[in-house]
Amino acid sequence: MSSRGIALACIVFCCSASLRAEDLVSLVREYGRAVGKVGGSPQDRASKVAKHVTPVLDKVGALGGDAALGWLVGELDKKTVPVEVRAAIPPAIVRSGGEKGVRSLLRGLGRRPVAVQSASVKALRRAETKLDVDDVQLLLSQLGSSSRSSKGPDSNLDEVLVDVVELLRSTKDPELREWLADDAYSTAGSHSGRLFVLARLAAELRLAGARERLSKLVNHRSPMVSSAAIEALGAVGVGDSATLIAKAIRRGRSDLRMRIKALDSLASSGGDALDVVIESAKGGDSELRAVAMGSLALATGNRKAMDTLLEGLDDKDPSVRAVAMRSLARVRYKPMIGALIGVLESSKDRSFRIKALELLVKLSGQNFGAEIRDWRKWWNVAGENFEFPEGTAKAFTNVKAYDLSYFGIEVSSKRMGFLVDISSSMRQMVAVKEGALDEPAGDGVDGRGRTRAVPPRRGGKRGGGKVKDGKAMKIDVLKRELSRLIRKLPADVFINIVCFDAAFKAWQKTLQPIRGRGRAKAVGYVENLNTGSGTNVFDTLEFALKDKRVDTIYLLTDGKPTRGRITDPGAILSEIKTLNRVRGITLHTIAFGEPSDLLEKLAEQNGGQYRFVDRY
Repeated sequence: MSSRGIALACIVFCCSASLRAEDLVSLVREYGRAVGKVGGSPQDRASKVAKHVTPVLDKVGALGGDAALGWLVGELDKKTVPVEVRAAIPPAIVRSGGEKGVRSLLRGLGRRPVAVQSASVKALRRAETKLDVDDVQLLLSQLGSSSRSSKGPDSNLDEVLVDVVELLRSTKDPELREWLADDAYSTAGSHSGRLFVLARLAAELRLAGARERLSKLVNHRSPMVSSAAIEALGAVGVGDSATLIAKAIRRGRSDLRMRIKALDSLASSGGDALDVVIESAKGGDSELRAVAMGSLALATGNRKAMDTLLEGLDDKDPSVRAVAMRSLARVRYKPMIGALIGVLESSKDRSFRIKALELLVKLSGQNFGAEIRDWRKWWNVAGENFEFPEGTAKAFTNVKAYDLSYFGIEVSSKRMGFLVDISSSMRQMVAVKEGALDEPAGDGVDGRGRTRAVPPRRGGKRGGGKVKDGKAMKIDVLKRELSRLIRKLPADVFINIVCFDAAFKAWQKTLQPIRGRGRAKAVGYVENLNTGSGTNVFDTLEFALKDKRVDTIYLLTDGKPTRGRITDPGAILSEIKTLNRVRGITLHTIAFGEPSDLLEKLAEQNGGQYRFVDRY
């Protein structure tokens, strides 16, 4: 380039730099005004940051250059800036600084508030940032030991660890993968947060080279690390670690999640590892037996495992029996037909007999009701050449134990909990058919689990709630349906009713008999329900699952979870699945007014039926 060209380029560069500097000054002033508008509750502050501050930060990030990057990093680390604002800065840094921006985010990550740490890692993930060994080593060095590690990845700090796993779980860099499988553990030292991330990545990336390192973490003092290591060994192969895992199971008596992951890993591995699961299914610890019964469903091709499940049908603990039957519902093992008939003959638990009958009807394609002689006669003839009929894997067969239903779902148990939404949205109107609030509800259910009815004609007879132009409030429909059912239940049934809005309130602490005055009291409680605000699904379910006598739950709600310890649908599914692993409770769900993926999945993973009700 000529000297004239070089001079011209310098002039253009200087002008551009000058313009960027002027723009930055202007944007900094605009940013200051925007930050001044941020106030109120945490929710209000977050929405105001998104509305006023984030657009300005995006403009600063688009400027690029060292000046913009330096200012952004300065604001990120300024303690006087509201946390909600600081958490909005990382995306602008990634956009502004390239590799420099990435390093700026990683350096000092650990000294920033947890919300800012999480936002920084998420920003890197959204930008699909490619990190090398040095970057990841720097990232891990910023992760300290979680103070709540015993509770697993539920606390805010543990959320950052999960974010880091998500950031790195798709890496294809051979050098980084090799480092993550071996040398990274030396870098991590004894920090439980870092070791948790490495164990999770070993599982996600199927790093077989990490097996030896993972084996040394099986009995780690942190249940979070131990559980992650066991889960990773299940993904890469247990190898010679079965004995170590068995010891961890015994040591982790109070940690249900670790027990589940450990036994699931062993059951999936087969061989000698499966023997540990079978031994646990026959031991003296009822919780461990229940967990093991659930794990044995993963060993469908092993006859010894299936026979152990059949033995579980006669266990003295009702929860173990329930989990054994839940596992059998997932497999096709011919001897189970005879074993289920045996339950009909000998079990003293009527609710358990009904569940056995439901499973028997579904798997056999036959329906002789409760006539044991007919079942035996059929099996004696058909047993030798029996083949499971096709198309029954996801079927759900009613056996009409009481010929009663609740929003189209058969009621057959003797020990039931009814969880009902009383949030303000339950005052919304829903279409009803003529006389629907006077007559028993119909069971018209279509193939998609949708309960429907035709709106009434004007001037028709109506009752039981405020009905106008063929509509009634959801809360009145709920009261009518539940009261109708309670009045017709057999006298030897035990129930509880738990209503929920922002919190939950139970009619009784545990299941109560409806014989005597119990029925009238239950109906009176239902008829006096009033609406509140908020929808606390998780805490309500958690409470209901703690009643050791309940074996069936009906959950009705018309909205998404907004309150409670857990509101994220995926987290609710995971936690309820864990809690119910040792109970085997059947969970039916009713979505009132709006379809719900959460309710549908809750029913599916907990052996129940799902109904979407938009008319009555």
